Amino acid sequence: MTTIPSNPLRRSAATSAFTLIEALVASTLLGMVVLAVISAVTTSQQLSFEGQKQILAAMAADDLMAELVVLDYENLKIKDNLDQPVGSIQTLSGNAYTATAWALGRRADVTEQLLYYPELNIWVKGLRVVVEVRDASRTLATIETFIPEPPA
Repeated sequence: MTTIPSNPLRRSAATSAFTLIEALVASTLLGMVVLAVISAVTTSQQLSFEGQKQILAAMAADDLMAELVVLDYENLKIKDNLDQPVGSIQTLSGNAYTATAWALGRRADVTEQLLYYPELNIWVKGLRVVVEVRDASRTLATIETFIPEPPA
C-alpha cells in the first residue's frame, strides 16, 4: 500500500478557522488603536486652542491695562464699567483689535480705594483698576493695579 504524502501547503479546517479568528482579533485591536490615536489628537487640538486663548487673553488684559494706566487720573475714573463684548475688542481710541481675539471680550472696573500702610502710618487714596478678559463661558485672565491719587 502506498501512502500519498500530504501537501504541506494545505491546511486543515481547524487551522483555517483559527487564522480567521486571529485576523478578526487583529482587526479589532487595530481599530481600537486607531480610535485611541484619533481621540488623543482631538484632545490635544482642543487643549492647544485653550492654551492659545489663555495666552491671547493675558495679552489682551495687559494691553488694556497699559492703555488705562497712561490716562490722567480724572479720565481714568470715567473708564469704570468699560465693557467690550466677546468678539468686539477694540483699543480705547476705537481701533479694531487683531483678528485673533475673535473669541475674547474685556471688562475694566475702576473704583476709588483707600489703602492704609501701617509701617508708614499713612493712608493712600487712589484708584483700583481691574481688567478681566473672558470668552463666551468663563474668565480667562484678570489683572489689577492700584494708581495713587496725584498730589494736589
